[in-house]
Amino acid sequence: MKIALLLCDDISAELQDKFGHYQDMFHHLVNKEDQLDVFPVYLYQENQTGFFPVIADYDGFIVSGSKHGVYEDHPWLAPLFAKIQQIFESGKKLVGVCFGHQAISMALGGKVAKSDKGWGIGHYQTTWMAENKPLSLLSFHQDQVAQMPKGFDVLAGSEFCPYYVTHHQQQVLTTQGHPEMSQDYILAIVDLFEDKIGADTAIKCRQSLQSHDDTLAFRQLICHFWTV
Repeated sequence: MKIALLLCDDISAELQDKFGHYQDMFHHLVNKEDQLDVFPVYLYQENQTGFFPVIADYDGFIVSGSKHGVYEDHPWLAPLFAKIQQIFESGKKLVGVCFGHQAISMALGGKVAKSDKGWGIGHYQTTWMAENKPLSLLSFHQDQVAQMPKGFDVLAGSEFCPYYVTHHQQQVLTTQGHPEMSQDYILAIVDLFEDKIGADTAIKCRQSLQSHDDTLAFRQLICHFWTV
C-alpha cells in the first residue's frame, strides 16, 4: 500500500539528535512492505503547492500529532481540514493520532476543546467498550474531542477522556494516544516541558510509565487496519 503522512509538526530541536524527526516514528504504524510518503503540511503557506498529497495516488492517510491546537489560527489548518474532508469522501483509509484524531473530528463536524480535567500525560487507563478490557497507551495532551462527528463510534474511552479511540466503519480509525511514540521520548518531552506542565504532573507521568503498556498491540491493530 501507498500511505501518505500528513505531518503537522516536528519534534523540538533539542531532542532531534537523540530521536530524529517526528516523521521517523510513523514507520511503526505501517506494514514493512508499505510505502510511507511524508507531506509536511505544517510548513504550508498561502498559495503554495506540493504540501498536500493527491488523494488518488494513495491508498491510506495518517494525520499526525502536533503541539498546536485545531482551533488556532494557522494558514495550514483550513487546507488540512479540506483535505481530510476530501479523503473521507473518497472512501480511502484514514488514521488520526492525537492532534490528528482531533483534526479529523473537527473537519468532519465534531467539536474539540481544551479539557477542564487538565493534562493527560503518560499512561492513564481507558477501556475497550465492546470487550470491557483496559487499554493503556502513551499520551500527551490537554485538548480533547468534545463531540464526535456524525456516524463515528467510540471504541475505547474513560471518564477522563470519553472519546479516546474512535472509528467510522472500516474507513477511519483515530486515537487521542500516541502509539507512534516511545516511553523514552515521552520522558524526554516531560523533562523538556516540566515548567509548562507543572512538577506534579511530571511526577505522575513518570510514575505512570511503570504500569502496563499496550502500545505494541495497538500498533499491530493499526497495521492490520490498512488491510481490512
